[in-house]
Amino acid sequence: MQLNKYQERIIEIGRKKSAKLVLPEKNDPRVSLAKRQLRELGYDLLEQEDFRHREPQYREILEQESFFHRMSAETKKNYMESPLNFSMMMVSNGDADGVVAGAVTSTSDVLRAAIRIVGIKAESRWVSSSFFMISPAADLAYTFADCGVIPEPSSDQLASIAGESAILHRLLTGEEPRVAFLSFSTKGSANHHRVSHIREAIITFAEIHPDILHDGELQIDSALVPAVAANKAKNSPLAGNASVLIFPSLEAGNIAYKITERLAGYSAWGPLLQGLKKPVHDLSRGCSSKDIVNVATIAAMQKL
Repeated sequence: MQLNKYQERIIEIGRKKSAKLVLPEKNDPRVSLAKRQLRELGYDLLEQEDFRHREPQYREILEQESFFHRMSAETKKNYMESPLNFSMMMVSNGDADGVVAGAVTSTSDVLRAAIRIVGIKAESRWVSSSFFMISPAADLAYTFADCGVIPEPSSDQLASIAGESAILHRLLTGEEPRVAFLSFSTKGSANHHRVSHIREAIITFAEIHPDILHDGELQIDSALVPAVAANKAKNSPLAGNASVLIFPSLEAGNIAYKITERLAGYSAWGPLLQGLKKPVHDLSRGCSSKDIVNVATIAAMQKL
């Protein structure tokens, strides 16, 4: 397996953390192949069957949650038997360090299980997602967000998405993030409530993350092309070299990452979930075994 510089970094850090991962969709051939490849790379993958003896303890803990307590006995039984739910319980209770699912499960089901069982971390109010995008030559990498979770983020949510994405980008690349809040307007070239909304997010972000380089609102060319930035955003601290792209809506982010992947040939790793207490990551149902391996190595790298 030939590795690019980003994969080498992610795998090196992840191996040192000795993370224990769960990939619950074991009947899918892509997942089976990914598990074999991950083991060849030296990762520790757990099988749920080896932890079924913990079910009484897991159930006792879940009984404290109102959503589970209200279920009928039959529904509780089915809930505990779900490989997805059980893998989340393994992580929540410290028997595993991360979960990667979504090859055959919808994003909504993965999110629901993660939020209910693993939970949102204290310093976060929302769960969002990002995609780590690597160029065909593997000489450039960007983080796109939110491309998979929050349809119409509020200004506070945009600020949160940007903060989580910037921190993740720094972890994955070892480079300081350069955050661009994207719009159809560059620095007041248009006035619209959707632009005002982004400006409010930038103010909030600056208050929370004064140390992270950022700018907005910017059109995509002003964020990525130095010559355009010199003309349209002359005083931008990003100078057309953004690395973290924050989209104003889910539809914009989702369309952008897929166009970048399909037409420009970028590798798209994700959706990487942000804001949870422990690493849980989703997959596109169109993913390959290679995609699963890539996302799993990130989960291992994020072991707490």
